[in-house]
Amino acid sequence: MKKTIVLFTALFCYSISVFAQDSTDTESKWSPSISLNFEPVPVYSISGTDTSFVNSMAVGPVFSIRNKNGIGISYSPKFVTGGPTPGIFMHAVTAGVEQYDKQKFDYTFEYSHYFFTKNSSVPYSPLTNEIYTSLTYKKTWLRPSFSAGIGFGKDTENAVNNSAYDIGVSAGVSHPFSWEKNKTSYTISPSVALDAGTNQYFSLLSITKYVGRSKKFTQIVKNSKAASALSRGRRNGSGSSTSSSSSTTTSTTSTSTKEKFNLNNIELGLESSVELGSFTIRPTGNLYLPVGSYAGTGIIGYWQVVLEYNF
Repeated sequence: MKKTIVLFTALFCYSISVFAQDSTDTESKWSPSISLNFEPVPVYSISGTDTSFVNSMAVGPVFSIRNKNGIGISYSPKFVTGGPTPGIFMHAVTAGVEQYDKQKFDYTFEYSHYFFTKNSSVPYSPLTNEIYTSLTYKKTWLRPSFSAGIGFGKDTENAVNNSAYDIGVSAGVSHPFSWEKNKTSYTISPSVALDAGTNQYFSLLSITKYVGRSKKFTQIVKNSKAASALSRGRRNGSGSSTSSSSSTTTSTTSTSTKEKFNLNNIELGLESSVELGSFTIRPTGNLYLPVGSYAGTGIIGYWQVVLEYNF
């Protein structure tokens, strides 16, 4: 585990230093942007003695500043609109480099830290850090792409071993269709990919949206206090779960099992964008078709809408 984290960290730091070497005075100018993200997030749904998960909408304003090389930092408070306690459930801070204007490659190398607010609407996640990287080759009609990420943190609900991590990778192809009309640029990019990972925990990682953005996450993750409490007909709160039909309190903790890296999904994606001057709208939709017995049952859907303005 430590060797894996060191490898990802070294790759992250090396990549930033390489892409920063060629910057000029013009390229080093910093440009701010602001965006508003809409996407699903699972929340507890309580009806009498029955507890389940449903998808609610998460809203996240993002404040970013980057230079012409794509190096920068962003901050985003995340709000959940449903569940027992709507409000802020996470603050996300991300630093790194992302570049989408080069001729041969699109790439990202980023580190994120997630400050969870212990909002009782959203399931508990021990993964508070993420190192994420992606690379797309643009010189062929079908553009091959690869992305990988590792999330890690401390599992405060597990008294046996509080070290937690998850690894995810994705590889696929895409092709963008672009055109302009009335000074507005349009792009539609369908894609197909294979997703694999360990999926130990519920998380909100970038690399495993089929886990943290779906109410079906309990079918996929291996260690989940929320899933354990749900299977007993109880709601997971601050470390104990109480049945509505009795006054007894039962402690529920996640079990620690050996991580297994498995092929999980075939991912069908459709990204689009509409650009008018400094304003951009980016709707995204994904369908995840399970592969094997480690990815649960049924198709998982994910969507996101981003409204962005670049100053």
